[in-house]
Amino acid sequence: MLFENLMKDKVTLVKHDGRQFKDIKASVQPDKIFTNDANIPIEEGDIFERTLPNGIVERYKILDAGFYTGIGSIKSHYQSIVKKETRIEPNRQPTQVVYNLIGPNARVNIQSVDTSMNLVQIEPKELFVKLREEIQQVITDKSLSAKLLEKVSELQQTQGTTKFIEKYREFIAIAADHVAILAPFIPALSQMLG
Repeated sequence: MLFENLMKDKVTLVKHDGRQFKDIKASVQPDKIFTNDANIPIEEGDIFERTLPNGIVERYKILDAGFYTGIGSIKSHYQSIVKKETRIEPNRQPTQVVYNLIGPNARVNIQSVDTSMNLVQIEPKELFVKLREEIQQVITDKSLSAKLLEKVSELQQTQGTTKFIEKYREFIAIAADHVAILAPFIPALSQMLG
């Protein structure tokens, strides 16, 4: 056979009913196993086993027997499509997943990116109180904290006027290095721009 030189492996065919055909010359590839004995009854669902030199036994499930009738100098043979059993995911029971959602506007994103925005109605007076509290608790640089608190007061005083946009920009410019801390307040402040 033309492929005879490629048949460097020996495999065992394990049938559904437990019968075994041993020492079959084969060429084992990642997704195919070639055998040149057309008389061996290879069927889908059977298993090929190959023992490695270190004693480990690889098992390949036959997905498609792949029988080819010979032509010319090429004898009838099998090109079986296989899947290595160690690569096949075991049939696992469904995993129970529990999501604990806490706080307003909590959401779950599974294998997706959340591009939504939360618009929470909060009274301006309460917004400025909470913003001041956050700055006082989180910003440890006293000079920066004082500047930010001054800008918050200016924002509160100019709320509803044309000067609010200018004060908002000044606040954002100073807060830029701490935007991650102040980010929850930015959408509420931005609503006041309109």
